[in-house]
Amino acid sequence: MRRLLYLSPFLLLILAGCVTPPPPAPEQVAAQDFGNYPENYEALIEAHFAKTLFQPEAARYRFGTPFKGYIQEGPLLGGRIQDTGYFVEVWVRAKDRSGAYLPEQHRGVLIKNGEVLMEFTAAELPTVQRAP
Repeated sequence: MRRLLYLSPFLLLILAGCVTPPPPAPEQVAAQDFGNYPENYEALIEAHFAKTLFQPEAARYRFGTPFKGYIQEGPLLGGRIQDTGYFVEVWVRAKDRSGAYLPEQHRGVLIKNGEVLMEFTAAELPTVQRAP
């Protein structure tokens, strides 16, 4: 029983980390600066991925439509809006070192004022919230 009492604060912290914070008020989201709409988002994303791909000129892309999005801090950090910008989903198919195409990867990027701020894996995509 005593062990359970010692472990309970740690269990509460772990469970609190799994809880999603409540969404911010609409007026708080509206007051955020999302930057300018990225007219050249395809070129920005291709340049971003060119830094890490083995043969960037051979990569094949499919792009989603940009939308205003934001990232929210976790509940232990207060749930405030952390980053804002235009979010774009992208599917990338690139070659490996042997020249064979790898399976298509689902990614996402957050763009603000002509710069890629963040890249997201498929598992991280649900952390991006769509702004109204």
